[in-house]
Amino acid sequence: MVHISDCKKFKRCPKYFWLSKKEPTPPFSPFVRMDEDLTGLACQKLKINEHFRGIRGDDPSLAMAALNQQEWLVSARFEYNQLRVKIPFLHHGSAGWEVYFLYGGHLPKEDEAFSYMLNNWVLEKLGISIVQFYIIHLNPDYIRGKELDPQALFLISDRFYNDSGNPARKVADAIEKQKTEVQLLLDQMDQLLDQGEPDSVKTNRCTRRNKCVYYERCFAAEKELEADSILTLVSSQYKNQMAAEGRLKLQDADYDRLEGTRQQFAQIKAAQNGGCYLDYFGLKTWFDGTLEYPYCFLDFEWETYAVPPYEGMRSYQVLPFQYSLHILEADGTLIHREFIGVHDCRRDFVEKLLNDLPSRGSVIAYNAEGAEKIRLQELAARFPDRAKPLMKIHARMVDLAFPFQAGLFYDTRMRGYYSLKTLLPLFDENLTYQKLDIHQGMDAVVQWRNLDQNNTETDHQAIRDHLLQYCGLDTYSMLIVMEGLKKKLIEWEAKHQLKEAASAA
Repeated sequence: MVHISDCKKFKRCPKYFWLSKKEPTPPFSPFVRMDEDLTGLACQKLKINEHFRGIRGDDPSLAMAALNQQEWLVSARFEYNQLRVKIPFLHHGSAGWEVYFLYGGHLPKEDEAFSYMLNNWVLEKLGISIVQFYIIHLNPDYIRGKELDPQALFLISDRFYNDSGNPARKVADAIEKQKTEVQLLLDQMDQLLDQGEPDSVKTNRCTRRNKCVYYERCFAAEKELEADSILTLVSSQYKNQMAAEGRLKLQDADYDRLEGTRQQFAQIKAAQNGGCYLDYFGLKTWFDGTLEYPYCFLDFEWETYAVPPYEGMRSYQVLPFQYSLHILEADGTLIHREFIGVHDCRRDFVEKLLNDLPSRGSVIAYNAEGAEKIRLQELAARFPDRAKPLMKIHARMVDLAFPFQAGLFYDTRMRGYYSLKTLLPLFDENLTYQKLDIHQGMDAVVQWRNLDQNNTETDHQAIRDHLLQYCGLDTYSMLIVMEGLKKKLIEWEAKHQLKEAASAA
């Protein structure tokens, strides 16, 4: 028996499907938190009372029998020729059967049509003709009041949406466009499972949206890449082609096949210069024109909710629950402050942050433009009485990622990666996240959920300690990276002063 998810995996990559069946990965923690029963809330939106409700493991005969007994079928399981599907909402209207697909995001795009086509194929084969298709999805404009309003939480559409958020192709037309030889697809999947492991073929599907969970397994050799390998070249659509031609090093790159980004320039210059490139004047200008003491290194941790749990929140809006703050004065004095809360701790978060942050100096975060600055805007919108001081912090923020994204500094040991965890060992080999109980951001979120949900099987104090250590290392790492860049500038100046002195002599 196979499911829609299996068909999607096979379409993405046959080996992905094969591995998922032969070597399934452990269950992963979802990025988005779903505390609410989305199907139950959608039932309220559709005003469904009496209905058949399917459950996992149902024999498909139960749903078939319910067709003659109920106006509404919810989460009904159907199966044809080993393909098992779950139909979110099946309604017998005046003109015939209608399907309401449940989409857990805001504006469903047409790439969902393949899955919907497979659902419809099973229904057609079972003699269930659908006269209308709808999608019930979350309303991006809904803001929760004191109570959750399922009528306002959802929207119902008979169309997909384009990238601009406007209604586009009808769902029925998109399903028709996706029609394929489903039985042939199922036969190919079945045949593949009887064969040995397929070859690994790298395509853009391997890393598109979310990197495949088997990527490291398929391309383990990449872990052993030389620091100056051409395969570390960022934003390059031709690097694999160049490598196949024998251009194995960054310095061997064909300039006619470069996109010409500043990062690529820095990578190639670093390889030519023995492993490190520094744009002295660009980096010094950034320091002198952007930064002001005290340096306030700030990092937030937050949770993402599909359904807004608290007043004033939208669906998929985040709730900051923790921050770490390291304050470095010009004389070298270092102060650390921190916060961690549970449940709706937004007000406490804001008040302590405003109290902890000095009224002057640069507020430095890594990837501030895509993270902390957005969080500050959201908090300012939620608490108008604190909007002015919050937006003053917003105006003082400096993104520590800028020097690396702008190609002002590159070390080939980065191997094309620009995360804070990649940068830290370049400037301090003894500091590492691997010694912590929490190694990365998603682990922190999962641990915090145990606190927030009052999980009695966990040691709450130990979790708090681990969370504080992890977030604290984030801000301390920023300090180390900042001081490391300053040291690089000093070394450059000393080197060139010696050259000038030698030339003068």
